[in-house]
Amino acid sequence: MNKKTSALLLALGLAATGAASAQDIRYLSTDGMTITTSSTTAGYLTGGLEMVTSSGTSFEAFCVELAQGHATSAAGFQSYTVGSFSTAQSTLLQGLYSTSYATLSSPADKAAFQTAVWEIMQEPSGTALNVGTGDFQFYYLSATSTDTQDNAFAAQANAMLLAASNYTGSAQYTLTKLVSPTYQDFVTVTAVPEPESYAMMLAGLGVLAFVAGRRRPR
Repeated sequence: MNKKTSALLLALGLAATGAASAQDIRYLSTDGMTITTSSTTAGYLTGGLEMVTSSGTSFEAFCVELAQGHATSAAGFQSYTVGSFSTAQSTLLQGLYSTSYATLSSPADKAAFQTAVWEIMQEPSGTALNVGTGDFQFYYLSATSTDTQDNAFAAQANAMLLAASNYTGSAQYTLTKLVSPTYQDFVTVTAVPEPESYAMMLAGLGVLAFVAGRRRPR
């Protein structure tokens, strides 16, 4: 396990040894909009999930499982452990986050991003990704949305998926899968520091070590 993954797990209060340690996490709210898909009921609030750990660490997550619903805020804290993605899922999710996550600026953007995550998770490996076809499909935004609005939303999600499929750059984020036996599983990320950031951090640690050495009683 690399240092970046370990840092995220420690921030969430999860031991770096993995799934043997559990963390209580509470759902707070969803920053998104309502949509209907082949796997959700009409008016399902979709988007970024605002979460908090029992130690008070806030973070954003996206759902990677539709077989179970997420716990409501009123349900309080629920126990999660660290899971893993398949190689194909990890590659596509990394491409999705690396190309689109930093650009999300509205509830609609986050809903489209969540829809793209579901497409990656629900379709068999090697399947062409398109939210309008396959095992998982986006249907419409609402009973009153127009075809133009529905098509624009699907096009936005598909554009994210195309960018994810074509991404060949370095990983911009470290992915962590949070797993519950009772509620939805989630993915959350931390940004991978730029090399310059690592250099500055190491330089800072070097200065601190030097100062500590100078102050140590002889």
